[in-house]
Amino acid sequence: MTFLELINAVLREVNEVELTTIGSSRGIQTSVKDFINKSQRDIINSEVQWPFTIVSTSFTTTASTAEYTPPAAAKTIDFDTFTVQESATTAERTLKYVSFNEYIESLNETDTNPTGDSEGLPRFVYQTPDEKIGLSPVPDVATYTVRYYYYATHSDMVAATDTPAIPERFHDVIVNRARYYTHMLRSDTQFSQLALRDYEQGLNRMRVELINRKDYMRAV
Repeated sequence: MTFLELINAVLREVNEVELTTIGSSRGIQTSVKDFINKSQRDIINSEVQWPFTIVSTSFTTTASTAEYTPPAAAKTIDFDTFTVQESATTAERTLKYVSFNEYIESLNETDTNPTGDSEGLPRFVYQTPDEKIGLSPVPDVATYTVRYYYYATHSDMVAATDTPAIPERFHDVIVNRARYYTHMLRSDTQFSQLALRDYEQGLNRMRVELINRKDYMRAV
């Protein structure tokens, strides 16, 4: 459903006049507009790693530079997915994740050697306290390609035709959460609790289908 369709789905549920255009909202209609976006935020923030928010990205190393800033949209970085490719004619190699404390204890002394003799093809990846991506050894050239996945933040819907980041089969979960907020606004305690029940059941369904699935395609 589009943003406008989600708004009207909630308005129908609470027996209010539907919208024809986003800009014409008044009173409860405007509140429902806000509740739709608030509901999407609630759902996405309820889990760190929703699969529909995962993004693949890459960057090219800079010679003698160990730390790199992740994309602004990155909410959580999957450090188990890092690979490095030396050149277009070589295979990707997996980078092993180490904690920042492990890095300081075992690798930092070598990496900070001012002679630069220890620079080379990275074998380890770590996250700095200020949430940058660190590579060890420090890259010696600007030709290595590092690839990884991250879980992205989302943007609120604004235009009538905007669609949620959440898969369409779960749009009813957004509607039920927005129903809850709308009934709470009206002090309709009974109906708000029913809407909350429907929302929580839908959220559990999302977790089962999207996160708690068993991986049957295992190597033997």
